[in-house]
Amino acid sequence: MYKIFIAFLFNIILLSCSKYQVVSEVRLNLYHLHNPKTKNAEVILTKDTLEIGKFYRLNQINIIPSPYYKKPSLKSR
Repeated sequence: MYKIFIAFLFNIILLSCSKYQVVSEVRLNLYHLHNPKTKNAEVILTKDTLEIGKFYRLNQINIIPSPYYKKPSLKSR
């Protein structure tokens, strides 16, 4: 019973972070991301090289902080 509960919690934690698909590279390291489930769109500046069409979680991407840029929240809007 304990193992089932741990497995259930592990699945909830993994699936709770929504995945964003890279739609396009606007400029060098500036990407337009879209979440098909929640219909959210984000534009992020990152040091990472992302592949167009691939899905990423926001917490997996190294987002460059900027005073003019608000980091996207991980919650659904």
